[in-house]
Amino acid sequence: MISDRKRGTQTVMALCQCLAVTAVFWLWFFLGHSRPYPEPVLHRYFIYNDFVLLGLILSSRLFHAVIGLQAPTFEEATRRSVGQLRTVLFYFLLAVLASDASSISWLFPLSFVPLLYVTLFATNRFFPPFFARLTFGSDWRQRVILIGPRAKARQVKRWLDHNCYLGLTVSGLLTDEAEDGDDDSLPILGRPGDLENHLNSPGVITVVVVELTLGDGLMLRYTNVCEERGVRLLVVADIDRAFGQPLTVFEDGGMTFLGLREEPLQDPVNRFFKRSLDIAVSLPVVFFILPLLALCTWIFQRFQSPGPLLYLQLREGVYNQPFTILKLRTMHLADGRDHSLPKSKNDPRLYPMGGFLRKSSLDEMMQFINVLRGDMSVVGPRPHLSSYNEQYRRVFQRAYVRSFVKPGVTGLAQVRGYRGNAATPQEVVGRMQSDIEYLENWSFWLDCWIILRTALLVVVPPKTAI
Repeated sequence: MISDRKRGTQTVMALCQCLAVTAVFWLWFFLGHSRPYPEPVLHRYFIYNDFVLLGLILSSRLFHAVIGLQAPTFEEATRRSVGQLRTVLFYFLLAVLASDASSISWLFPLSFVPLLYVTLFATNRFFPPFFARLTFGSDWRQRVILIGPRAKARQVKRWLDHNCYLGLTVSGLLTDEAEDGDDDSLPILGRPGDLENHLNSPGVITVVVVELTLGDGLMLRYTNVCEERGVRLLVVADIDRAFGQPLTVFEDGGMTFLGLREEPLQDPVNRFFKRSLDIAVSLPVVFFILPLLALCTWIFQRFQSPGPLLYLQLREGVYNQPFTILKLRTMHLADGRDHSLPKSKNDPRLYPMGGFLRKSSLDEMMQFINVLRGDMSVVGPRPHLSSYNEQYRRVFQRAYVRSFVKPGVTGLAQVRGYRGNAATPQEVVGRMQSDIEYLENWSFWLDCWIILRTALLVVVPPKTAI
């Protein structure tokens, strides 16, 4: 009910904003052009107006812009107007450049831009409260009874007060808690068992249960009472509180499930696109870059640290399954020092060329072979040693969740600066949270952005590179 009210009002506001911009467009046209108006010119300006409206609609995400029904602040209205103006100008100039630009006076679009911005700002600033009052005026005002704990009820009341233009007014609260004597403008009407009596009061149209209660048949009782009296029942879905994080809901074949997160890479189509990107990036690297890089490294190793070209190590991959990761060797062969310790700046175990390879991340380039083999992806959480994963889990309980996707040569955590040794608990948490954010919000374009950012970091290594 609430979402329907908001959606409908936002659609009306978007339509009226289009009408306002169209009116200003043609008013400015008629003021800036002398009669007569040749038909070809009018036809072309009709097309320009259509492109202006197209940009306005797309900037509002097809009438589903995130616009509250309360009056936006000056900063909010400015930010929204600038974003709309940018999109509108793009499509308007696209229409001008695609047509015969010689037939339009460039003075018109240049002078129209400030007027367009003023129109967008005025409509964004003053339309929401105006249309909300117009739509949900006195005839739409509805009294609401809240049921549940006082603390949660106060949160719901604040939200309803903030969205007062929805036409919902809180009458009071039904709770089992004793009155605390606070004068907080939330009167206690009685106990939840008194609900049926209070529904006899005129004007009570909606009941809001502020905390979901699973047990004792309470929700079924509330449902039956409200349905019998023709009263709307809303329940604050706070089950994420019981799980400690937001949940996802999906339904199939009559079964409804709750999940802890969205996982876009469980979609076979998304996995196909990700694998295609892995192959498209890895093949040129393996055939054109790695041979030259391996040869140069081998030559330096002959002089600085004779031994094998590659360093092989077991790491944990998808679902914590072990695999052998490939790296260019950057350290001297075992010489009595503990090579299980994390690497650090000015590490004596690094030979000179090895230090450069590590600082520039070129030693990781051999992992593109792992990508082609399917052990890794170009983008994903960095694979760790089993002992490191256990240490990270002690700091961040959900650390193993990152293993739901293949490990990567680079990742969201790395481009955010979480690379090298995680020396503090804050760095561990930041890295793990970034990895989980990646698997929950994967997109093809996110992978492309991370790859481009990583390429830049290879050219200009960050201070955390070791």
